[in-house]
Amino acid sequence: MKTIIIIVVLTLIGLIGYSYVEEMKVGSSTTSQVEDSSSTFTISVSGEVKKAGTFVFKEGATMLDLLEAAGGATTNADPRAYDTSFVLRKSDKAYYIAPIFDNANTCASDPIEKANINTDDAETIHGITGMSSSVAHSLVTYRSTNPFFALEQIKDVPGIGPATFLTVKDKIILREAQE
Repeated sequence: MKTIIIIVVLTLIGLIGYSYVEEMKVGSSTTSQVEDSSSTFTISVSGEVKKAGTFVFKEGATMLDLLEAAGGATTNADPRAYDTSFVLRKSDKAYYIAPIFDNANTCASDPIEKANINTDDAETIHGITGMSSSVAHSLVTYRSTNPFFALEQIKDVPGIGPATFLTVKDKIILREAQE
């Protein structure tokens, strides 16, 4: 009889623990609470955030909402590489917060050299490892009518796919430092 009681108690503890973990996955931000599943979507965030993961949001959620759900940006997050007012796009599924310093080099004291995809010329953008001359020109042409507010938007440029994005995501910014 004791064995059955122990099994029942452990099962209840396990179920309570599982529901807590599932609740944490949804996120603690008020914008990530689910009320109407037809107007919600999931977005993942990785990179320089305190708690990388997947969170649920309502239509109209912004990058700021995503950062808040992820516990905020780390001290190594490059604020020039994201726009907190950017409205998240369901089609992106994931966003990346780029670092200022190279995480592979624990002694890094110099910031990563970056190109501004909204203002730099094609030659400067071509200087980024992974950007061919033709892709750099396509990016400059594309941005003339479609400015970038999130790094992931470069995948909308013809010739830039997921592989190129992975290669350049730490080497691009959206704007210069704010004064």
